[in-house]
Amino acid sequence: MDKIDLYLQAMWDAITFEFALKIAIIYFFIIWIALIVWVIKDISIRSNSLFFQSIAVLTILLLSPFWIFIYLLIRPRRTLYDKYYEEIEENLDIFNEIVEERKKELEKNINIKVIENSNFKKEEFQKTEEKVEKSIKIEEHLDEVDDFETKKD
Repeated sequence: MDKIDLYLQAMWDAITFEFALKIAIIYFFIIWIALIVWVIKDISIRSNSLFFQSIAVLTILLLSPFWIFIYLLIRPRRTLYDKYYEEIEENLDIFNEIVEERKKELEKNINIKVIENSNFKKEEFQKTEEKVEKSIKIEEHLDEVDDFETKKD
């Protein structure tokens, strides 16, 4: 135990203000470099604009790590990945609406033809039934895609 105390005392005596200042400066530069790397990764997943990316990196690189707060204010809120999936979701909603409209039109046409034509041919009826079934399958597939997207999030 005495040896440990001697070593600790020797280390404590070796630490001077100059040594502590050097360690603080090295730590400051390590943090600065880490912030530069983080900003490069973060801005590359948030924007495709090379101008905006270079401005963000140069802000941290040239001005100091304290400008990270300015970067956090000007960076886009959502990533490109989030924007992409929101766009896909909107397109799926539109596609689902189109399928619903066509399904209703087909059902309406079938009902009108049945009423107008009591001698409706069996083959034509089967074809329209197949179309309705196809549209129902498409709708079910869209529901599965929506469920998959919901599970993913």
